[in-house]
Amino acid sequence: MDLVRSLGADEVLDYKTPDGVALKSPSGCKYDVIIHCAHNIPWSTFSANLTPKGKVVDTTPGFGTLMSVAAKKIKCSKKQLIPLFTSPKKENLDFLVKLVKAGKLRPIIDSKHPLSKAENAWAKSIEGHATGKILVEP
Repeated sequence: MDLVRSLGADEVLDYKTPDGVALKSPSGCKYDVIIHCAHNIPWSTFSANLTPKGKVVDTTPGFGTLMSVAAKKIKCSKKQLIPLFTSPKKENLDFLVKLVKAGKLRPIIDSKHPLSKAENAWAKSIEGHATGKILVEP
């Protein structure tokens, strides 16, 4: 949680606590934006904690996310669920490298593994509790 605060988050919720599971704000406020980085949390959990025009950006979208997006559009809700799909492009990656070199973006690395031990990186990834990215190096 300290790491996330150090990256600039206004509030951080611990998903291991009842309030965190319910997305209950420590300050009692509603959220304009929630960055959703976990699996298997229903839309209803987010919706109750958003401002009237709040947005949830889902960084791990699956079929359920897409179904929720469709349902929100049918209901004409002002609250939005935004699935984040990425497609790396050279110019975008170059831009990110410039930000890292300038100290404006700090990548968080959980662990590094040699290619010969890629199975260790895979096992770490499957655990689902990495704090940052898991790298496999040649």
